[in-house]
This record gives sequence, C-alpha cells and structure tokens, in this order.
Amino acid sequence: MAQPGGDVQVPIAQQKSPIAINLANYLKDNKILKERTGLLNNTDDIDFFRFKRLIRALLSDDYKSKQQNPKNGLPLIANETEAQKIFIMLIQNQLLLPLQKLHFVEIKQHRGWKPNKTKPTLVRIEKATLDANAYFGWIYTKPNPYILLYSILAIVGVFSVILFPLWPAFMKRGVWYLSMAALGVIGLFFLTAIVRLIIYIISLVAFPKPFWLFPNLFEDCGVIESFQPLYGWEEPKKKKAKKGKKNEGAESTKAEPTGAATGSSVAQGNVTKRKVTLEEVDE
Repeated sequence: MAQPGGDVQVPIAQQKSPIAINLANYLKDNKILKERTGLLNNTDDIDFFRFKRLIRALLSDDYKSKQQNPKNGLPLIANETEAQKIFIMLIQNQLLLPLQKLHFVEIKQHRGWKPNKTKPTLVRIEKATLDANAYFGWIYTKPNPYILLYSILAIVGVFSVILFPLWPAFMKRGVWYLSMAALGVIGLFFLTAIVRLIIYIISLVAFPKPFWLFPNLFEDCGVIESFQPLYGWEEPKKKKAKKGKKNEGAESTKAEPTGAATGSSVAQGNVTKRKVTLEEVDE
C-alpha cells in the first residue's frame, strides 16, 4: 500500500475476519459511498467508489448509531486515522480492489478496447493509495437476507412433489386445473405470435407501411407493456448516405459560422468534433 511516507507491504489474511465482513455489509450499497458500476478490464461489471467517501461513511452519524448496537458487530471509530486502519483491514481481507480509471484515449489507443459510453473502464493496480480521489472496487457480494427462506421453500417444494401420490383428491384436481390453465395461456401466446406474423406479412403487400399487432410483444419490457399499444405501424429505416472525403470537407466548410473557411480551419473543426468530454463525478 502506498502512503505519503513511502510504500508499505500489506499482508493478506488467509481467512476473512468477522469484523471485516460486518464492515463490508454496512458499507456495501451505502448511500454515502455513491457507488457506480464500471467495467473491470472492459468486460466485467464492478461497483466502485472514491476513497474519501469510504472515510466519510465510517465517520458518519449513521455509522455511530449502528455501531452502538452490539448485534451489528461494528468497531468503534473515533477519528480519520482509525478509519484508515479499517480501510487497510478491508484490503487485507481481500474485500476491496485498488483500481485506476482509464480515459478515452487510454482505452482506445493504449489498450485497444472499445470504450463503453455508459460505464467507465477500470483496471486493477498493485498499489493502494490513501489519496482522497483514489478509486476502489468491491470484490464482495452481500449475502441475500432471504436465502434461508428460499432454502426452506425449496425443501418444502421438493417434498410436496415427492409426496404427490398422498395428496387428497381435491388438491390433485386443483393442480390439474392450474396446469391446464397454464398450458392454455402458453398456447394463446403462441397463437397470438403466429396471427401477428401473418397480419404483418399481409400488410407488406396491402398497406404502404408494415402493420404490427402488439408491436412490443417481444421487446425487453414488462408483461403489461408487452401488450401496449394494441397495434402500430413500422416506420421505414432511414439509410445513411455514404459520403466521400470531399463531401465531408465540404460539409465542414459549411458548418463554419463565418463565411469561407481555409484548410487549417477545416482541420481544426475536425479536431473539435473528436474532443472527448470527460464525465465528472460528484464530489
């Protein structure tokens, strides 16, 4: 770990400490951290935050109130120095990962990756610094609080299926009616899909625009939204005309606000178009 006084090698714990787990459960998804989702090595999603926000969360009034409850198992933190020690504990227990946020040029030129417009690209670094603006990512997932309930329901479901021959007659009839209803819904869905496809094919010949019944039926949306609206017309896709370099130069000349443009001004205009605006993170 890199500190203002030099580099300090932090030993990695073989087993995760219960105190570190309790701290991770409190900090993970904490509003003060303002976590964001990035791409680790431009492939895997990872939640990350700034170092100063972790210190701010450990020194907050909310942490002090939660620490007073013995059931939470949170240690007492009096000042920033103790908060930094807690941060080192999380690093030792392999709950946090030091990261570096890459800029557009570093992603495309030096790494050869395709930048993502919605998620920043991050890479792992070997040194963790106590800099306020240093980035760290979670390599820890909070346990599902309903996992015990789900396990019990799964066991009950398995035994219910095994003991189906011992069910009373009215329960067996109820299962049969439910299964027939489910098959009817599935069959109605497939019938609707076939009918809408036939109507679409006919509309290609009979109407100027293709017609869709339930246009959002196979879109990525909710169940109710899939059947809204009832019908719709498909708009033709606009084809982008291919333009040569000469046409692009002519358009750049027309885009200049003051009359005629020289060759240098056209080049300067192209550079302005390629300038990347970096995304700012709220302090």
